[in-house]
Amino acid sequence: MTRILSESDIENVIIDKLINLGYDFLNPDDENSWVCSRSLDEFIDVDLLRIQLLKINKGVKISLIDDAISSILRITNPSLFERNRTFHEYLTRGIEVETGNDDSNPTIKLIDFDNVDNNIFQVTHQLKFNEKGKTRIPDVIIYINGIPMIVFELKSPEYRDDTFLQMAYEQLGGKSEDDGYRYDIPTLFNYNAFLVISDGANNKVGTITSDITRYSEWKSVNGEIGYKKNFTRKLDVLLDGMFKKERLLDIIKNYLFFIRNDKEKPIKILAQYHQYFGAIKAYESIKEHKRPFGDGKAGIVWHTQGSGKSYTMLMLTHRLINDISLNNPTIVVLTDRNDLDNQLYGTFCSAKDFLSTNIKQVESSCLLYTSDAADDLTRVD
Repeated sequence: MTRILSESDIENVIIDKLINLGYDFLNPDDENSWVCSRSLDEFIDVDLLRIQLLKINKGVKISLIDDAISSILRITNPSLFERNRTFHEYLTRGIEVETGNDDSNPTIKLIDFDNVDNNIFQVTHQLKFNEKGKTRIPDVIIYINGIPMIVFELKSPEYRDDTFLQMAYEQLGGKSEDDGYRYDIPTLFNYNAFLVISDGANNKVGTITSDITRYSEWKSVNGEIGYKKNFTRKLDVLLDGMFKKERLLDIIKNYLFFIRNDKEKPIKILAQYHQYFGAIKAYESIKEHKRPFGDGKAGIVWHTQGSGKSYTMLMLTHRLINDISLNNPTIVVLTDRNDLDNQLYGTFCSAKDFLSTNIKQVESSCLLYTSDAADDLTRVD
């Protein structure tokens, strides 16, 4: 009789795979390691983080590095989602610290996105935390430069349906700010990039604001056609497709962002696999075919209805406007329906922080050409 995998078995598979991808293992039972000697309400390896920030930000005084670390440790806001958004800004854009004199204020980078080997990737499991008087033990956590970035919640595959997913999702707190682990040990989730729920056979990823219906499978390693339902190595595809070091940093920097509508709480968006690879292929094709050296014909990305093409366009736009070689391009989005036009405009406006630019809507090409918004992202009907 075939033995059903336990949660411990799945943990070991994930850890072994990540070690093979170059991650260091943090053994919670190693008396010489930080994870064993720390207080249960410590979530960040401050000593390692300080060492890494000094290495990444060469020439910056240690006092300024400590100021940046203090900013991370003291993120204050009643809303977990807002605290998470603040940290994501620190993570992707750096922390500006004041020098107290006439010198320019340096921006401290928490991750070296340009040199993946300049960062330390670690994985641990069954790490105890106690905050607000409650002890909780997440299954697997990935640390980058001493900061807990990704949390895995695992369930035994005995259920063989989506029941386990719902259980893991609810244990992490669902999409609420006041339930599950995120209520009991909220500081851990200040720094969370995204979440993984898995039973080894089925695996989905989402963010702290995601509804269970928005958690999705990562079905491709390098942009090939996604696997079918009866594929037996889904966990390998997830880990190879998302957690190779360079890929993970790319996802965090360019394919993870917040949107906000009016005064609503922010919503954190993580690219689905087809959006990620579609945006990358479009970006690379534009670079290859751009004039004057190319023919200007980058190609077409085809989407089915409801596949998230608006977000794919957002992520592609983000890559283009942050590419120094493109010299601050103006992006024009053309639509063939007024309702779609307004919808896209609203979507782009809700993500203006991610795009780091202004978004304008014009009614004709004539107004586009006469607009004084040369540095703005512009749409035209």
